[in-house]
Amino acid sequence: MDFIFIDKNSEYYKRAVDLRISLFFSGMDNAKELINDTYENKSQHIVCINDKEVVGTGRLSIEKNQGIISQMAIKKEFQEKGIGSKILSKLLDECSRLELDRIRLSARKTAIDFYTKFGFQEYGDYYESEKTRVIHQNMSK
Repeated sequence: MDFIFIDKNSEYYKRAVDLRISLFFSGMDNAKELINDTYENKSQHIVCINDKEVVGTGRLSIEKNQGIISQMAIKKEFQEKGIGSKILSKLLDECSRLELDRIRLSARKTAIDFYTKFGFQEYGDYYESEKTRVIHQNMSK
């Protein structure tokens, strides 16, 4: 498996978007609008490629010298194989390289333990995502 940073012109970008839509916004009429939020065009995107197929993706946005990790998605049959950990590690390495002051993310309630293993700490209360209605928790390090 290969882990590579891509831009929006990459052949893998559309496949990464399709993966994100299938896992986060399936069946929603406005899925493409939800993907194209204020961060999409100015973010760094990473993908995991297995036999020319995008099986995982993540996104790093930068705002006021803070990293914002989002849109972490792993194809269901590839979950629990370390792909998410590798993607997150590469995003965190990029944050270190850029010498960012803080890194934050919004974790699904079911993923809090995963991010805690990487040193993220919860802050604030649980909240319902405006996009998906799934319960999330803000975290940072």
